Amino acid sequence: MTFADYERVRLVWTDLNGVARGISLPPVEFEAAVEEGVGFANGVAELTLEPGLLDDPRYGAEGGDMMAVADPDSLREVSWADDTAAVFTDLTDVDGTPFDLCSRGALRRVIEDLRSEGLCPLAGVEAEFSTLVPDGDGGWEPSNTRCSYDMDALDMAADVTREWEAAMEAADASVLGIHQESQPGQFEVNIEYDDALTTADNLMFFRHAAKAIARDRNMKASFMPRPYSGEDANGLHFHLSLWDTDLEANLFASDTGDLQFPAGKHPDDESGLSDTARHFVGGLLDHMQALTAICAPTVNSYRRLLPGIWAPVNVAWGPDNRSTVLRVPPELGPATRIEHRVPDSACNPYLGLAATFAAGLDGIRNETDPGAPTLGNAYEEDYESLPRTLWAALAELEADDVLVSALGEPLVEEFLKIKRDEFDRYMDSVTDWERAEYRDEF
Repeated sequence: MTFADYERVRLVWTDLNGVARGISLPPVEFEAAVEEGVGFANGVAELTLEPGLLDDPRYGAEGGDMMAVADPDSLREVSWADDTAAVFTDLTDVDGTPFDLCSRGALRRVIEDLRSEGLCPLAGVEAEFSTLVPDGDGGWEPSNTRCSYDMDALDMAADVTREWEAAMEAADASVLGIHQESQPGQFEVNIEYDDALTTADNLMFFRHAAKAIARDRNMKASFMPRPYSGEDANGLHFHLSLWDTDLEANLFASDTGDLQFPAGKHPDDESGLSDTARHFVGGLLDHMQALTAICAPTVNSYRRLLPGIWAPVNVAWGPDNRSTVLRVPPELGPATRIEHRVPDSACNPYLGLAATFAAGLDGIRNETDPGAPTLGNAYEEDYESLPRTLWAALAELEADDVLVSALGEPLVEEFLKIKRDEFDRYMDSVTDWERAEYRDEF
């Protein structure tokens, strides 16, 4: 189908926070949106989550427009809205040059950099999120009381999960699996492996679909990293590989048989990791402190990065090891990939994938040694720790010349402003925990 088959087309772009924004147009306007774009005040690219505008934005009221230029290859049906399609856009200045705060454009640049080295980045994602229902007192509570892989949970949510799957299928973006995650009301959706840009588009579309479909059923789908104390949190695991530009060979695969796995592998399996993969791992480990700011981008994100809830806290890697920041899944050969476990459900997927692949490329170019993998419990071993707060992670990002260059200095500067503003607003809010802990003791 083409845009002419629909009554409305939604032009979608993603701000620095990872929030989808855009406009709905009649199809008669679509060709102009492809050729010239649709104008928006460029200052809205710097909206905070409050929402509000920064005190010292890069683009103020005098800044003029940015143009959202439709990518026709990304056109897809919006199944939950009648006769509606969506298309993803790249942001440019009015003169057609790339807009420096465009998240999708940042990922495009990193992909072009990889392709200049004969490398094609593929990615899949595991997206975790929480489903909530009214609690009868004006609030919200988990939609069920079940836990990991519970089949009753799937039966209870069968109508909404089928609608999620149907929405993705209508958009030519397959869901490989849905299951109940470890906490009440928590689900995980696995989105099919594809080129990195398409995967980021597909994840943004799924977030849009999941929230809209849940809302129609008087539910909420929340991608907040950790919505409740004492419970596991919502991750967004990246599964990454690099292929030749003809997509015929997985460049992470080898026949060295050089990896041990905790549950073993077939005795005839000679699969292993290539030097390219090892250097990619080395690059990620080398830049992991700065990557954390992009991949865990909210104050709430750091309530997830704690030992004991199966989230990474130490900069280590290991075969089939979920206590590390980087895991090598046991499916090797053509399926060889690296799982990056730091990203959470609030991560802007364009920036997260761009920064991650840029770090890996730096490792390949410098032949960075990742060191020995661990088969042990990395929580109990002596490794460098991830930053414990958003503020600390932002300082690491600001000091990382490789990631700043890859994402673009203006984009990183504004990302830092937005996130430091978020942290300052958090520090200005006194919590119930603090009152209970300190008020009567001092």
